[in-house]
Amino acid sequence: MAEEITGAVARWDISAADLPERVLAAPTGSRVFLLPDSHADGMALYRDDVAGLIKTLRHRGVDIDFACAQEDRRYLSEYGAIEVVATIGIAVATTLTTDLVKSIVLTAWQRARSSLGPSSPAEEVDEARVTVKIAEIVRAENETVVRGLEITGRLTDIENLIQRAVSDSSRAELPPAGPDDAAPENIAE
Repeated sequence: MAEEITGAVARWDISAADLPERVLAAPTGSRVFLLPDSHADGMALYRDDVAGLIKTLRHRGVDIDFACAQEDRRYLSEYGAIEVVATIGIAVATTLTTDLVKSIVLTAWQRARSSLGPSSPAEEVDEARVTVKIAEIVRAENETVVRGLEITGRLTDIENLIQRAVSDSSRAELPPAGPDDAAPENIAE
Protein backbone atom coordinates (compact mmCIF):
# COMPACT_ATOMS: atom_id res chain seq x y z
CA MET A 1 0.00 0.00 0.00
CA ALA A 2 1.34 3.43 -0.95
CA GLU A 3 2.07 5.84 1.86
CA GLU A 4 -0.31 8.77 2.17
CA ILE A 5 0.91 12.08 0.76
CA THR A 6 -0.19 14.99 2.91
CA GLY A 7 0.60 18.64 2.91
CA ALA A 8 -0.73 22.11 2.41
CA VAL A 9 -0.66 24.28 -0.69
CA ALA A 10 -1.32 28.00 -0.48
CA ARG A 11 -0.71 31.20 -2.40
CA TRP A 12 2.36 33.05 -1.12
CA ASP A 13 1.79 36.80 -1.15
CA ILE A 14 4.92 38.07 -2.88
CA SER A 15 5.33 40.74 -5.51
CA ALA A 16 8.09 42.03 -7.76
CA ALA A 17 8.79 44.73 -5.14
CA ASP A 18 9.70 41.97 -2.66
CA LEU A 19 12.36 40.44 -4.92
CA PRO A 20 15.95 41.60 -5.52
CA GLU A 21 16.56 43.33 -8.85
CA ARG A 22 19.08 40.67 -9.94
CA VAL A 23 16.31 38.06 -9.75
CA LEU A 24 13.82 40.20 -11.68
CA ALA A 25 16.45 41.03 -14.33
CA ALA A 26 17.67 37.44 -14.72
CA PRO A 27 17.17 35.93 -18.14
CA THR A 28 14.45 33.34 -18.41
CA GLY A 29 15.98 29.98 -17.68
CA SER A 30 16.54 27.12 -15.30
CA ARG A 31 18.47 29.01 -12.61
CA VAL A 32 17.17 28.70 -9.06
CA PHE A 33 17.72 31.70 -6.75
CA LEU A 34 18.02 31.15 -3.01
CA LEU A 35 16.08 33.91 -1.28
CA PRO A 36 17.40 35.29 2.04
CA ASP A 37 16.10 33.94 5.34
CA SER A 38 15.36 37.50 6.49
CA HIS A 39 16.37 41.16 6.10
CA ALA A 40 17.80 43.71 8.54
CA ASP A 41 19.23 47.18 8.03
CA GLY A 42 18.91 46.89 4.25
CA MET A 43 20.94 43.66 4.16
CA ALA A 44 19.81 40.20 3.11
CA LEU A 45 20.47 37.71 5.90
CA TYR A 46 21.40 34.13 5.09
CA ARG A 47 22.39 31.27 7.34
CA ASP A 48 26.14 30.96 7.62
CA ASP A 49 26.26 27.54 5.93
CA VAL A 50 24.55 28.52 2.67
CA ALA A 51 27.80 29.06 0.75
CA GLY A 52 28.51 25.36 1.30
CA LEU A 53 24.92 24.55 0.36
CA ILE A 54 25.26 26.46 -2.92
CA LYS A 55 28.57 24.71 -3.72
CA THR A 56 27.10 21.27 -2.96
CA LEU A 57 24.05 21.92 -5.14
CA ARG A 58 26.16 23.21 -8.03
CA HIS A 59 28.32 20.08 -7.75
CA ARG A 60 25.11 18.02 -7.97
CA GLY A 61 24.09 19.80 -11.18
CA VAL A 62 21.69 22.45 -9.86
CA ASP A 63 21.98 25.87 -11.53
CA ILE A 64 21.62 27.93 -8.33
CA ASP A 65 22.77 31.29 -7.08
CA PHE A 66 22.05 33.72 -4.28
CA ALA A 67 19.14 36.05 -4.97
CA CYS A 68 21.17 38.93 -3.52
CA ALA A 69 24.56 40.22 -4.63
CA GLN A 70 27.50 39.48 -2.33
CA GLU A 71 27.76 43.08 -1.14
CA ASP A 72 24.07 43.03 -0.16
CA ARG A 73 24.13 39.94 2.06
CA ARG A 74 25.37 38.89 5.48
CA TYR A 75 25.60 35.51 7.12
CA LEU A 76 24.30 34.64 10.56
CA SER A 77 24.91 31.56 12.67
CA GLU A 78 22.23 32.26 15.22
CA TYR A 79 19.36 30.51 13.43
CA GLY A 80 18.13 27.38 15.20
CA ALA A 81 18.02 24.18 13.15
CA ILE A 82 14.25 23.77 13.53
CA GLU A 83 13.60 27.36 12.41
CA VAL A 84 15.71 27.02 9.27
CA VAL A 85 14.66 23.51 8.30
CA ALA A 86 11.11 24.81 8.41
CA THR A 87 11.25 27.31 5.54
CA ILE A 88 13.27 27.85 2.37
CA GLY A 89 12.58 30.59 -0.17
CA ILE A 90 13.30 30.08 -3.87
CA ALA A 91 12.78 32.28 -6.93
CA VAL A 92 12.79 31.15 -10.56
CA ALA A 93 12.68 33.34 -13.67
CA THR A 94 10.41 31.11 -15.69
CA THR A 95 7.43 28.82 -15.29
CA LEU A 96 8.02 25.77 -13.14
CA THR A 97 9.20 22.81 -15.20
CA THR A 98 9.79 19.25 -14.04
CA ASP A 99 13.56 19.86 -13.98
CA LEU A 100 13.14 23.06 -11.95
CA VAL A 101 10.89 21.27 -9.48
CA LYS A 102 13.54 18.56 -9.06
CA SER A 103 16.18 21.27 -8.46
CA ILE A 104 13.93 22.94 -5.87
CA VAL A 105 13.31 19.64 -4.08
CA LEU A 106 17.04 18.85 -4.05
CA THR A 107 17.72 22.34 -2.67
CA ALA A 108 15.17 21.83 0.12
CA TRP A 109 16.60 18.37 0.89
CA GLN A 110 20.19 19.65 1.08
CA ARG A 111 19.06 22.57 3.28
CA ALA A 112 17.29 20.19 5.66
CA ARG A 113 20.31 17.85 5.70
CA SER A 114 22.60 20.77 6.48
CA SER A 115 20.30 21.97 9.27
CA LEU A 116 19.84 18.56 10.85
CA GLY A 117 23.54 17.73 10.55
CA PRO A 118 25.55 15.70 8.04
CA SER A 119 25.31 12.58 10.19
CA SER A 120 21.49 12.62 10.05
CA PRO A 121 20.19 9.55 8.23
CA ALA A 122 18.41 10.18 4.92
CA GLU A 123 15.18 8.84 6.45
CA GLU A 124 15.26 11.57 9.11
CA VAL A 125 15.80 14.23 6.45
CA ASP A 126 12.96 12.81 4.33
CA GLU A 127 10.57 13.03 7.31
CA ALA A 128 11.45 16.65 8.16
CA ARG A 129 8.47 19.01 7.84
CA VAL A 130 9.38 21.90 5.59
CA THR A 131 7.80 24.87 3.91
CA VAL A 132 9.05 25.71 0.45
CA LYS A 133 8.14 29.18 -0.79
CA ILE A 134 8.51 29.62 -4.54
CA ALA A 135 8.38 32.94 -6.38
CA GLU A 136 7.71 32.12 -10.03
CA ILE A 137 8.54 35.08 -12.29
CA VAL A 138 6.64 34.96 -15.57
CA ARG A 139 7.23 37.53 -18.30
CA ALA A 140 4.85 38.30 -21.12
CA GLU A 141 5.44 41.17 -23.53
CA ASN A 142 5.83 44.27 -21.29
CA GLU A 143 4.51 42.66 -18.14
CA THR A 144 6.21 40.74 -15.34
CA VAL A 145 4.01 38.67 -13.06
CA VAL A 146 5.21 37.07 -9.84
CA ARG A 147 3.21 34.09 -8.66
CA GLY A 148 3.90 32.88 -5.15
CA LEU A 149 3.40 29.32 -4.05
CA GLU A 150 3.82 27.99 -0.52
CA ILE A 151 4.03 24.24 -0.01
CA THR A 152 4.23 22.67 3.45
CA GLY A 153 4.68 18.98 4.15
CA ARG A 154 7.16 16.21 4.78
CA LEU A 155 10.21 16.65 2.62
CA THR A 156 9.52 13.30 1.00
CA ASP A 157 6.12 14.64 -0.21
CA ILE A 158 7.23 18.09 -1.41
CA GLU A 159 7.90 17.11 -5.04
CA ASN A 160 4.44 15.58 -5.49
CA LEU A 161 2.79 18.55 -3.76
CA ILE A 162 4.61 21.04 -6.01
CA GLN A 163 3.77 19.02 -9.15
CA ARG A 164 0.10 18.94 -8.16
CA ALA A 165 0.06 22.67 -7.45
CA VAL A 166 1.76 23.43 -10.77
CA SER A 167 -0.77 21.35 -12.68
CA ASP A 168 -3.73 22.86 -10.80
CA SER A 169 -5.34 25.42 -13.10
CA SER A 170 -6.90 27.24 -10.15
CA ARG A 171 -3.61 27.83 -8.32
CA ALA A 172 -3.77 31.55 -9.07
CA GLU A 173 -6.77 31.59 -6.74
CA LEU A 174 -5.12 29.69 -3.88
CA PRO A 175 -5.80 31.14 -0.44
CA PRO A 176 -3.06 33.33 1.03
CA ALA A 177 -0.77 31.68 3.55
CA GLY A 178 -0.44 33.20 6.95
CA PRO A 179 -0.54 32.50 10.66
CA ASP A 180 -4.17 33.57 10.92
CA ASP A 181 -5.42 31.24 8.20
CA ALA A 182 -7.62 28.50 9.56
CA ALA A 183 -6.33 25.86 7.18
CA PRO A 184 -4.67 26.09 3.79
CA GLU A 185 -5.88 23.70 1.14
CA ASN A 186 -4.90 20.25 2.37
CA ILE A 187 -4.00 17.54 -0.06
CA ALA A 188 -4.17 13.90 0.90
CA GLU A 189 -3.97 10.86 -1.31
